Amino acid sequence: MRILNYICDMIYKLKHIPTGLYYQPHKHRGSNLSKRGKIYQTKTHGLSSEFRNKRKTFTVYCAKDSQVYKLAKDILNFEDYKYSYNQVKAETLVSDWIVEEIK
Repeated sequence: MRILNYICDMIYKLKHIPTGLYYQPHKHRGSNLSKRGKIYQTKTHGLSSEFRNKRKTFTVYCAKDSQVYKLAKDILNFEDYKYSYNQVKAETLVSDWIVEEIK
């Protein structure tokens, strides 16, 4: 895994190794996992604070019965998210995420 604090002059995505899905910022009732993900060009991204603060877990959200849910339901332990209708959440290990450089 690359150290994220030293990234600055590269284009990259954040990939969740067990599912093969990428991180993307999400809006209310959206998913922050996707097949394409968001492309980053700076040090700051959705997992920045988790890496900086050395947290062990990161929560991901997705809509129940979405394409992402169907792809990841056998890998991630989803549970209903009580603050949003028709949405589920799962805890992932921060160590399961890597920086994938785009060339």
